[in-house]
Amino acid sequence: MKNVLLIVLLSLFSFAADTKHTTFACEFTTYATEKGTFKGDPVRFTIVSNDANDTYTLKGTKGQSRGNIIRGDKGLSFIKVTNLGNITTTTITYLPPFDKDQKAVHSRNILTGGKLLASQYYGTCHEVDESQTQKVRFHVSKEKRDRMYTQLNIKKYLKSLPKKDAKYVLDALEGIFPSKLEMEEDMSIEGMILVSKIMDFATK
Repeated sequence: MKNVLLIVLLSLFSFAADTKHTTFACEFTTYATEKGTFKGDPVRFTIVSNDANDTYTLKGTKGQSRGNIIRGDKGLSFIKVTNLGNITTTTITYLPPFDKDQKAVHSRNILTGGKLLASQYYGTCHEVDESQTQKVRFHVSKEKRDRMYTQLNIKKYLKSLPKKDAKYVLDALEGIFPSKLEMEEDMSIEGMILVSKIMDFATK
């Protein structure tokens, strides 16, 4: 059901791939600190590498960061060093088939006031078409937005949908629609159905 909705949503728009970049979708389900190893809510982010100059942009729920790429033996490391000297690294294997899950580890080493705060996350990354990570944007007038809010009974849906879905719904009302990757990883089926209704209404 979810895959069918993705196809329907994406069929309304076409995307242009940028061959100068390679994009990885990463998910980490286990983490370790000096106190032990734990399972928690998955940590997800996207890495977009600039293959021309070996830099990258990491896009996550807390914003974006940039750093440099080190190419190793059948693997890649993405390294960021902050102005305060804190270091974040993500290392992944890079073996064919490249669109399948690659083993990955994400490490944070932070020094603050002479104290070391370190954590390490274990999971996978896989290469995706960059178009799958791009949002769709177009103008929606205030008049049409108000009509959608009333006719689609958005207020009622917002009370029952998960908070993550609610954000995507409100963005959709403004003409900003989630990427394929966001829909696939973050949204419930109910949220996707409502976003598809908004998209259909907005494009008429």
